[in-house]
Amino acid sequence: MARFRALRGAMIAVGMSVFSAVFPVHAAQKLDYVSAVTTPGTGRLVTMDDYWLLAFSDTYDIRLPEHVSNGENLQIRIREDGQWHTENFRVQAISIHHDLCRLHSQHPSRDGRFPTDAIYVQPCQQE
Repeated sequence: MARFRALRGAMIAVGMSVFSAVFPVHAAQKLDYVSAVTTPGTGRLVTMDDYWLLAFSDTYDIRLPEHVSNGENLQIRIREDGQWHTENFRVQAISIHHDLCRLHSQHPSRDGRFPTDAIYVQPCQQE
């Protein structure tokens, strides 16, 4: 059991450092929730296989509409293995911090500690 805990702790540390390198997060970051945003039409989809272990996440380049509203069912283009394909993504919440937006597939906890599948868009601005 102790070996599993040490391994799990190492995996969390690796996952957090990878996540932080891809998407810098500042301590005590205040997220504002908005109803609609304007995007550059591109972003990064991060899918979470296990939100406790960020090491079990995948990141994909995507294309999305330039105008996104909360509650909208988006058709996004995902680049995977060198090929583009279309997927649906339901936006359950939109958070914004400066010019970084997150389009969440589930509404995150108010403290933002439990990540879900999300699209990261930068630059992005509130409409």
